[in-house]
Amino acid sequence: MDVRMPDGTLVKNVPDNITQADLLARYDAFKTPDTRGNIISGDVPTVAGQVANPPVIEPKRSMQEKMMALYEVPATMLSGAALTIPSAVSALATGEAPMAMAQRNMYQPRSGASQDVLQNIGGAFEASKLPPVLPTGMLPSYARMMGATQPQIQTARQAVPTMPDLLRRQAQPTMAGVGAAQTPETVGRTQMAQQLRVPVQLSKGQAERELGQQQFEIETPKISPELGKPLVEAQAKRNDAILQNFDAFVDATGKETFGLEPTGRVVVEALNKEAQKVKAKIGQTYKQAKEAGETEQPVSYAPLRTFIEEQTPTVRAKIAPVLDVVNEQLTKNDPKSTGQISINAIEDIYTLINKMYEPNTPNASYGRDLRNIINTLTEGQGGKLYQEARKLRQEYAQRFENIGAVDRLLSTKRNSSDRVVAFNDVFQKSIINGTLDDVKNLGYALKKSGDEGLQALRELRGQTIEYLKDRVTQSIDTDMFGNPVVSPAKFKSAVRELDQDGKLDYLFGKKGAQEIRDLMETTILVNAPLKGAANYSNTASAVIRGLDMINRSPIGKIPVVGSLTKYSFEKAQEKALKQKIKESINYSASKMADELKKGNKNE
Repeated sequence: MDVRMPDGTLVKNVPDNITQADLLARYDAFKTPDTRGNIISGDVPTVAGQVANPPVIEPKRSMQEKMMALYEVPATMLSGAALTIPSAVSALATGEAPMAMAQRNMYQPRSGASQDVLQNIGGAFEASKLPPVLPTGMLPSYARMMGATQPQIQTARQAVPTMPDLLRRQAQPTMAGVGAAQTPETVGRTQMAQQLRVPVQLSKGQAERELGQQQFEIETPKISPELGKPLVEAQAKRNDAILQNFDAFVDATGKETFGLEPTGRVVVEALNKEAQKVKAKIGQTYKQAKEAGETEQPVSYAPLRTFIEEQTPTVRAKIAPVLDVVNEQLTKNDPKSTGQISINAIEDIYTLINKMYEPNTPNASYGRDLRNIINTLTEGQGGKLYQEARKLRQEYAQRFENIGAVDRLLSTKRNSSDRVVAFNDVFQKSIINGTLDDVKNLGYALKKSGDEGLQALRELRGQTIEYLKDRVTQSIDTDMFGNPVVSPAKFKSAVRELDQDGKLDYLFGKKGAQEIRDLMETTILVNAPLKGAANYSNTASAVIRGLDMINRSPIGKIPVVGSLTKYSFEKAQEKALKQKIKESINYSASKMADELKKGNKNE
């Protein structure tokens, strides 16, 4: 029917269910201007390279068109909402795409003003990048459709993606074109995290490394804390699982103590016990050789005297006094200057050198040279027992004296009972600051030191894991459970320190070292989002503002439109968000790969 308004405007083709009173009420609301302006700010991302704020030529709309919008807009929105689910059901029987079916059957507005309003409403939803399955029907698709020139509306409508297309796009944004290259990587990430000692369930965004999905997972809890709470809880559980992996690694090493001091004590005591055992055997063998008269044989000490005289008086007297002390002992034991002294005498000098030995001093360096000369002088001398004693002593030197990392741990400061390396510093100086050769030599010495030595090696391995855990949790950031958030950057730095010269592989073997690297990589996936994923200009808020704008506009004053837009956000959007959150938390890369394969077959 046609209705003439008080100002003379004739509104044609008004639906029969719209009374003149309703039309007059809507007409009055439409004439009331909204002076608060457009509240959609410029935080909606534009396509890269798009010109910001291009000039817009607004088409002129007649009063007739504007009046038609008062009933065409709600009619379109209601029909779209009503057809969304039935179209999906009908598609199962007919095979027609549900989106296309709904668009074909929904109410089609004729007024240009109606099309303008619907395009703006749909644009707000389109900007959000959220699934276009809201009860507002086909509005996002309608917005894209209306973006085309009017004569090509039908062509544009045919180009609207089908529901399977949209579902696959939402499920796997990074796998455009089925993503054959991405799927194995995504599956590999999820499998790596699942195969840790304590499995870690990656989110969809973490597994796919897709920016938009990560933005959704990070920003949703900020927009809607209640709806986003499961995402926060899931992230906290991942962080907790990473921490539990450290504990599981420590348990696997067989470590029995806790802390640096107990660890250092176990290591030193194991070495000391073995060193004393070997020393006792050497002393016993020397005693037997002495009793048999094998140490009375004279030997030349000329090489010793020559080495000492080659050093300057300052070095001998002040820098390395062990040189002058040995020289005095040679003179004392050879008062007639024959150039020879007994094996007994030269062994006493060897013992004296050891007493003056102090790691990291000139006495230690020159004393090592003097002992090597003595070992050369006595080679092949004396009897069988003496040669056996010499062999035991050389083995002792190779295991405990000539290895700096071991020697430092066993030594005390000169004329003091204080240790050169405190128990608290044993791990740091031996493993973290030591070279690969230092670590290998210490490991060899411990492996040769019986059960106590093997346990000491387990303590060092366990302490290495404790060291990594301590490094990566040195942060004030905590998750919702109160646990420190594991730092990917610190984890990577700590692993690099141990890995750069092979210490990680030596301590844990190839397989164990790879487990630690896998935990590090998983930590990076979980706690190091892609750049731009966090604190970005949120597009979801554009939908909220867009809906608010509609509700405050003349169109929003129409009861059915205002209630529908409110319902669309509060109810349907909530359902869509919950579903997307569920998919994010319970993501399975292998299942996604299967779905993509099915999608390929259907296309």
